Amino acid sequence: MLTIKRYIHDVMYDERNDALSRLARPCLRVVSYLYAVLVASNHFFYNVSLLKSYRVLPLVISVGNITLGGTGKTPFAIMLAKRLSGKGKKTAILIRGYGEDEWKMLENKLKGQGIEIFVGRDRVKTAGEADRRGADTLILDDGFQHRRLKRDLDIVLLDSANPFGNRRIFPRGILREPPANLKRAGLIVLTKTDKGKSNVAAVEKELENIAPHVPVARALHRLAGLFELWKGAEQDISALKGKRVCIFSAICDPGYFRYSVESVGAIVHPELVFPDHYSYGVEDLERIFSKCRAENIDTVITTEKDAVKLRGFLPGEDFLRILVLSVEIEITDGEEKLDDALRRLYVRDSRKRR
Repeated sequence: MLTIKRYIHDVMYDERNDALSRLARPCLRVVSYLYAVLVASNHFFYNVSLLKSYRVLPLVISVGNITLGGTGKTPFAIMLAKRLSGKGKKTAILIRGYGEDEWKMLENKLKGQGIEIFVGRDRVKTAGEADRRGADTLILDDGFQHRRLKRDLDIVLLDSANPFGNRRIFPRGILREPPANLKRAGLIVLTKTDKGKSNVAAVEKELENIAPHVPVARALHRLAGLFELWKGAEQDISALKGKRVCIFSAICDPGYFRYSVESVGAIVHPELVFPDHYSYGVEDLERIFSKCRAENIDTVITTEKDAVKLRGFLPGEDFLRILVLSVEIEITDGEEKLDDALRRLYVRDSRKRR
């Protein structure tokens, strides 16, 4: 499915080289210069207090990135919230809520664990609501560029397989701000280090030059389970080995989803990719079912983020199962760096409150 949004995405990732993309690149480069000036101006105004930042009573931990999505912010926020809740912290997550997929997925993953989710564009307002509800720690999902709410710790995620894209600022590239701004971070986490393992050492060396005083940890998306979309029945992931399956997704990095499915030995064909945050309709499911029928495939796999948008539809045809792949962030190296950053954060806070 080729849309304008997908086409621009491919140009930003340098994945197209047709006449139109060659014409579009100079135009996007001009816009990216203007965008870079706006970003730099915004940070300058906050740095010199011409724009006001607001502090709230709870501690604020931002989980963000410097690229356009696909680094695993939401799974990391879930992992961090569980970690802090397990240590007795009254934790809440603040999310802008670009689409219902992300906050609905948060609700599903954190149900019954006492971790509240506050959705809204005004992070200062939602932080105040969480404070009034008794939260002592707030996790700001996608907050590295959000300077209006002061934070106590900035955790920045980088996709180890593609940390900076083509190194150009949006919309010519995928950078939301220059890599030099990683100096603002309190901890950098390289994600997807299974897929990007050949790249990790080089990225870490570059980070030593960019932000030498910022600790770096490594993480990957661990496959946590497989379940049927409508019935909820758990399935054995190992049963996918050697099995031909269809996959579909509407996420920022469909390539890593495919990598994850193939990592357990499944044979992926066909694959359907929809734009990020896409709202599925009945016709989309019919298209998927039709492709599977034609290819004699009885198993379809999608992501948890996509699953929350499909639950309202009637179950598919009997021969066809839609399975949902569940993933969790796992820190594989440098877990002590995260623990140390959190420990120092709460020590400072306890001293401040005396």
